Amino acid sequence: MKRIVTIVALTCAVAFQVNAQNTVEENKKMVSTNLQMAEQTVKLADENPTDGQKQYAAATALVGIAVNTDGQYDRAISYAHKALEIAKAQKERKDTLLANTYSLLSNIYLMQGSVDNGCDFMELAVDAAEEQLGRYDAATIYSRLKTGLTLISIYPDTRRGFLHVMQAFYDNDKAPVNKRIKNMDQFNIRFSVAMEQMLTAYANGNRYAIPVVMLDGEKYYMLQTPDWHIGQPLANWLSPNMLRSEEERLAHSGENIVLMTDKGEFRRLSKEEGQKVTLETPGFMFNAFSREIETAPSASYLWYLQPQVYNDTVKRFEEFINK
Repeated sequence: MKRIVTIVALTCAVAFQVNAQNTVEENKKMVSTNLQMAEQTVKLADENPTDGQKQYAAATALVGIAVNTDGQYDRAISYAHKALEIAKAQKERKDTLLANTYSLLSNIYLMQGSVDNGCDFMELAVDAAEEQLGRYDAATIYSRLKTGLTLISIYPDTRRGFLHVMQAFYDNDKAPVNKRIKNMDQFNIRFSVAMEQMLTAYANGNRYAIPVVMLDGEKYYMLQTPDWHIGQPLANWLSPNMLRSEEERLAHSGENIVLMTDKGEFRRLSKEEGQKVTLETPGFMFNAFSREIETAPSASYLWYLQPQVYNDTVKRFEEFINK
């Protein structure tokens, strides 16, 4: 019995080796076939240098063999740029060559690990689709949504992708009924997740921020409101009050306000004093000469403390409120 098992095992091992060898040979043949087909496509593009679609086809074919054949990415980029120049030279967009070529270049750069170039061309592809099809076309909206979600997943700054996601949902709502993506509401969880990612990035960016407010003509740092206090990221600090009814806002106006002076001194305000605190957002205008937005000196803003200063302030604040 033992001998039979051994023979079976050896037979299986030999069969596995034969199958593995066959697989290697098949892969070599497939790579060789794909290479030949790609070179035929390239030859056709070279014979028709003014045909953008053939340049695009050559670039696509070269991308298909780039994983297994050295040096093909550079060739693919070269033919893609030829297609791009032909597409850009068109006085009227006759096809989607421009958008498709931008998208192809985006994929090539991302395959090479060049995230910045990949993301730039990805956005150019959306712009080209919008130029040809219109902002409210379902294909444009879908392209913008897909681009936004991809950017959020690969680009360090969440804002870049979130803007596209937000615009995609907004544009779909504003589009004529016959142009909308019909079941966009089934994907609203994508918007919710993108919003949460954006809020997380916003909260992290404002981790060491505190508002500057006005009281009796003087500026103070706000350390506590009824819904927020220093030690928490400065996020969602206004929403709770905005969600209250007018009666609730009036009833609790001025409560639980703690301010800090420029000298680092804390002030716990009475309700009457707290009602005088103002978050000033006066008018503003752009100075084209200085490239600055000009506003009144009393305008509120967010002040970002150095982490160590912020942490020290949090510690002193906690000691102050626990007295």
